[in-house]
Amino acid sequence: MLNKVNSKNSVKCSMPQKLSSYLSRREDWQKSRSLAERLQTTLDVSEFFALFAAHLNTRVPIKQIRFESESLHHHVLIQEGATATEHAVLVYADDQLLGQITYTFLQPLSFLQKLRLKKMHAHLVFPLRNLLAFQQMSQLASRDPLTQLYNRTIIKPRLAKLIKNAHQRTHTVMMIDLDNFKHVNDREGHDVGDEILQEIASIIGEEIDHDHVAVRFGGDEFLLLMRDTDLRSAHALFKRMQQRLCEQPLISQYGIKISAGSVRVHPYFSVEQVLTQVDENMYAAKHAGGACHIFDSH
Repeated sequence: MLNKVNSKNSVKCSMPQKLSSYLSRREDWQKSRSLAERLQTTLDVSEFFALFAAHLNTRVPIKQIRFESESLHHHVLIQEGATATEHAVLVYADDQLLGQITYTFLQPLSFLQKLRLKKMHAHLVFPLRNLLAFQQMSQLASRDPLTQLYNRTIIKPRLAKLIKNAHQRTHTVMMIDLDNFKHVNDREGHDVGDEILQEIASIIGEEIDHDHVAVRFGGDEFLLLMRDTDLRSAHALFKRMQQRLCEQPLISQYGIKISAGSVRVHPYFSVEQVLTQVDENMYAAKHAGGACHIFDSH
C-alpha cells in the first residue's frame, strides 16, 4: 500500500518537470515565430540583421553576425571581446543557396544553446530570401542600364544620410562633367559615345572607395557621394581619374578630359543646397577652361 502511495507521489512530483519542459519548448517556439514575423516587417538590410542579432543575443550571447552573398555583404557587431568560436552555415531556401552566415561567439556554446541557435536560424531563412529578392529588384531599378552605375533615384536618400551625420564625420560630394564629349558624340555617333561613357564609368568605379557611391547624374555628368572623405582626398581622386583617362586609348584619342566641382557636406545643408553648390563649382571649373577641379567647404 505504501509502495502505491509512493508511486502516486512520484508521478505527481514529475508532472511539474514535464510541464516546465513543455512550457519552455512552447516559449522557444513562440519566440521563434515572433522572430520570423518581426523579420518580415522590414526590407532594410541593416534593420533586418539588427533585429535578428538583438533577438538572438537574448537567447545565445553572441559577438557578431556576418552574412555574405553574391550581392550583399553585411555584418552586425553586438559586443566587443575575444572570439571563442565561430559557426559558419550555408543558407538555403528550397534548394536555393542564399549565401553564408557566420556566427561569432565569445564563449563555446552549450548543447542547449546550439539547439536554440538552430531553431532561430531556421526562422531566418525565408524572411532573408524575401529581403534578398527585394534588394535585387531595388538594385535593378536603381541602376543606369548603360554604365551600371546608380541612377538619380538613390541620390536623395543617400545624400540625406551623409548630411545627417556630417557633424560627426567628413563627407564630400563631387560632380563630374566630360570635356569635349558632346562634340565627339555628335560627330562620331552614339555608339562611340556610349562606349566612352562605359569606359569612364568603369574607371570611376575602379578608383572610388568601396563605400563611395557613383551615380550617372544625366548625359555626361556623374555624381560621387564620398563617405569619410575630405576635400584633399577628393582632389587626389580627381587627379587619379584624369590620369587614367589620359592613359585609356579610346578616351585619349578624342581628347576627352573631366571637369569637376566638389563641396564638403555640412549638417546644416539640405540635399538641394548640396547639389546646387556642387553644380556651381563644376560649372566654374568648365568656365575656367575645363580639365580642372574646383572645390570649397562653404
